[in-house]
Amino acid sequence: MKAFSFRLDRILKLREDAEQNQARRYGHAARAEADLDRQCREQANYLAAVSERIAPLTGQLTNVGVLRVLQLTSDAAATQLEEARRARTEAEKTAEVERSQLAQARVERKSLERLKDQHHADWRETAQRHDQREMDEIAARTRGRR
Repeated sequence: MKAFSFRLDRILKLREDAEQNQARRYGHAARAEADLDRQCREQANYLAAVSERIAPLTGQLTNVGVLRVLQLTSDAAATQLEEARRARTEAEKTAEVERSQLAQARVERKSLERLKDQHHADWRETAQRHDQREMDEIAARTRGRR
């Protein structure tokens, strides 16, 4: 009996490699998204802290120059926060694209694996029929000799 061979093994191996590479790309995109999300939270906290310092407490005297510096710092922090949010949005889009490509790569690999399983089942069934036919022939010959 001939051993089972799947002619598309090389393609299956390529699909597995492509899926692993896509998983790596998705991992990098997800990590970048998480880093930018953390950066947005930190920037929002910094902006909140600067905003608290701008409004002096009741009865407290504050130098106009200090207030101006704090206002400029607040404006810069707001700009940085907006840039961080924009970057995070782009990272989310990139991660979503990579996630969908990973899902597609998994579908392609799984479809080839199912095809391989089906071919193996067909081969096994054919081999069992062949073995049964040989056993029947042997049994018929031994009965014919008696």
